[in-house]
Amino acid sequence: MALTTLTSVKTQGGIAAGDTSRDGQLRSLIDGVSSIVKQHLNRDLESTNYIEYYSGNGTPLLLLNQYPVTAVSLVCVDDLGYFGAAPGGFAPSLNLVEGIDFALMSGANGQGSSGFLRRIGTTWHRPPARAFGVLSNLPGIPNGNIQVQYTAGFPVIPPAITMAVNALVLKQASQASLGGAASQMGYEDAHISFFSPADAATLLGSIESTLAHFRSIPI
Repeated sequence: MALTTLTSVKTQGGIAAGDTSRDGQLRSLIDGVSSIVKQHLNRDLESTNYIEYYSGNGTPLLLLNQYPVTAVSLVCVDDLGYFGAAPGGFAPSLNLVEGIDFALMSGANGQGSSGFLRRIGTTWHRPPARAFGVLSNLPGIPNGNIQVQYTAGFPVIPPAITMAVNALVLKQASQASLGGAASQMGYEDAHISFFSPADAATLLGSIESTLAHFRSIPI
């Protein structure tokens, strides 16, 4: 989904609502820039329901892929679940109870903002592995033994992100002569230069300080 709207872009750019001459181009740029920004931030931003599988890490903390987390509807641990592929895996009898078996941790911006689930009284278990000739257990191979169903993302995209996306869209629109994706075209040798990852990095550089606060750092 897009991180802004055509109306918001036109308002920020001082484009009259009745001027529809570039609406198609702006919509295309909105979609493209939204995708680039989400890739740059390593996360989705819109409020969405997720069903995901994780492997235990031997610690009490499990970091979910998306945040802020607004609701956790189900957590189930099944050492034979294998990412949901095993027939009959993740039976309801194995579901954990919120507040007794796990809790959604608070972060700087309130409960769920950090994306961490805390296992109460124990750790997020990962079955150990054994190797012939080795007496001690080895770190277990990831086996997708934790299923989490949750809702994460912003119900309303923060104004700072919307403003930054609008700025990028307007910047691309002002530079584009052939449409948002193509940066230049030669007639005689019929070549087209498209928006590249390097171009994206240059473009994002102008608003990096704004987006940095929302960037997820993989661990």
